[in-house]
Amino acid sequence: MALEEYGGPTEEQSATVFLQTHGLLPKEANCAKCGAPCRFQEKSQHFRCDKQVNGRRCNYKRTMRKGTFLAHCVKNDSEFLAFLSMYLSKDFNSDQVVQELRWTDNTVTQWAVWCGEVCEQYVKTQPKIGGPDTVVEIDEICLCQRKQKRGKIVHEFWVVVGKERDSNKRFVANLDGNPRTAANLSGIITKYILPGGVVITDSHPSYSTLGSHGYTHHIIDQQNVVRTQSIERIWGELKKGYVVRRGRAPNHMPLHICRYIFIAAFKAEDERLHRFLRNAAAMHPSPPC
Repeated sequence: MALEEYGGPTEEQSATVFLQTHGLLPKEANCAKCGAPCRFQEKSQHFRCDKQVNGRRCNYKRTMRKGTFLAHCVKNDSEFLAFLSMYLSKDFNSDQVVQELRWTDNTVTQWAVWCGEVCEQYVKTQPKIGGPDTVVEIDEICLCQRKQKRGKIVHEFWVVVGKERDSNKRFVANLDGNPRTAANLSGIITKYILPGGVVITDSHPSYSTLGSHGYTHHIIDQQNVVRTQSIERIWGELKKGYVVRRGRAPNHMPLHICRYIFIAAFKAEDERLHRFLRNAAAMHPSPPC
């Protein structure tokens, strides 16, 4: 896989230097014993202290990955970037990772969870959408997993989706296990959408109280004057591989939804990779020594 296509390091730039540039790995470290600057050993990827103390070398050393996002990664940096490029692609498939990188299923699943947590943190820090002079479309979607993709439903996962009509801003909120009541739906909408704008929903009575929360409420009509085509497009994206896929654990569904929101926020693959690495570095800053 050519990582340059995804904004990864070029042939002249090593994967380690690329990760250091994004703050995922430290460029330098000080000795935890004497405080002297450590020397970096590129072959073993360790920081070592060579300071002489009373005629003896301090000899303190630690791995450069200690305390970072890659602390538990036993693969080399190039393999990690290759996995990350596949994880951040629209058609991510764990079977492809196992085949191309020779990783075990457990390794792929664990790294998908850790990367999903980075996407989840990004989603939590996003501002509300909507507000004056905006139109936000709202609907609920059932993401169901069927036996053999066509048999009985083995798990249902309900979400509320909202998207600004004239921008790429969106949210996906978990409704699984909560009834479709006015209190629950209004609580989600006020959490993710600023008041003052237009909110378009279906005719379910649970949306009838939106006007009292500062929104101009419009309902879909049969003449297609008031419509929700943006939401209908998101239906297909969520159900065709982004979230629903054979073998994915139901408890990991929220992380896959966060991955979908992150990918949708950054259309360019190189920007998507850079922003992910920056966010991962912010979640796991390199230790001071």
